[in-house]
Amino acid sequence: MEVKNIRKLLKEYLLGNATDEQIKTVDNWYQSFENELPVKLSDQEAAATKQEIWEKIAPSITVERKIWTMPRYMKVAAMLAVVAGAGLTYFLLTKKETAPSQIAYTTISTNNGERKTITIKDGSVLTLNAGTTIRIQDDFSKQRNIDIVDGEVYFDVQKDAERPFTITSGSLTTTVLGTAFNINAYKGINKIDIGVVSGKISVARDATTLSVLEKSQGLEYNKETKAFKPVAVDQNMLAWKEGRVILNDISFDEMALLMKKNFGVDIATSDKSIKATKYTTELFTKMTPDDAAEVLAAIHGLKIRKQNNQIFLYK
Repeated sequence: MEVKNIRKLLKEYLLGNATDEQIKTVDNWYQSFENELPVKLSDQEAAATKQEIWEKIAPSITVERKIWTMPRYMKVAAMLAVVAGAGLTYFLLTKKETAPSQIAYTTISTNNGERKTITIKDGSVLTLNAGTTIRIQDDFSKQRNIDIVDGEVYFDVQKDAERPFTITSGSLTTTVLGTAFNINAYKGINKIDIGVVSGKISVARDATTLSVLEKSQGLEYNKETKAFKPVAVDQNMLAWKEGRVILNDISFDEMALLMKKNFGVDIATSDKSIKATKYTTELFTKMTPDDAAEVLAAIHGLKIRKQNNQIFLYK
């Protein structure tokens, strides 16, 4: 039976205008479903299915109270639920689950001690510091999104008023139209530093704007406390692009991380006082790992001992 004829039959049945033969046909059809295994739906899915059925039936019928009977409606609803319920539920659930997977990204990384400059598809130029990983959205047709997974990146962004350039770094989102700026967001360091060289950017956390930064302005964000403060751009912010590694009053763990990222060397100690020391010095990426460790130790009155693949600091 064609679909249009089935619809006509059900409509006549609901309105009480069906012939005895038509009523018998519908009742026999309904009876045949009693031998079928019921579709197992959750309460939420059953409610959604019932609402879907009603929304499709209601607009096409005008029912007089003296004719309308609940049992027939329930029969038709049950039949339609058996036929369409599982498919409808599967479609809705599948649609929700597959939508996010449509966004594709390309991952680019630098090794420890490696720096890399790349030009992406919109003409923007990105310079990645050592030990950095970023994800670039493949489709730039509507928006330009980049995620700093770990590390530090200098951005020189092409202007495009129609497609804002957005960078996610941890819980912060930086949005620009066209400008040059730096974001330091290494996972092992407790703060994120953002500094603007030219243009203007907006920095937000969870859709709340923290600051709008212009040339020579910066923002320092504490990952642990979520506190932030405006800062003037440090003249050494881009020292890494010149092959210099600036350690400025940082903890032992942060120092060890930057030594690993820039020189590929593991720094360790068993001395609690050395662990509690703050480290400040300037090193050059052209140094060998041993030389860099020697300079670091000498400036802080320490000695080094090589053991396996590690350098231990001691007094």
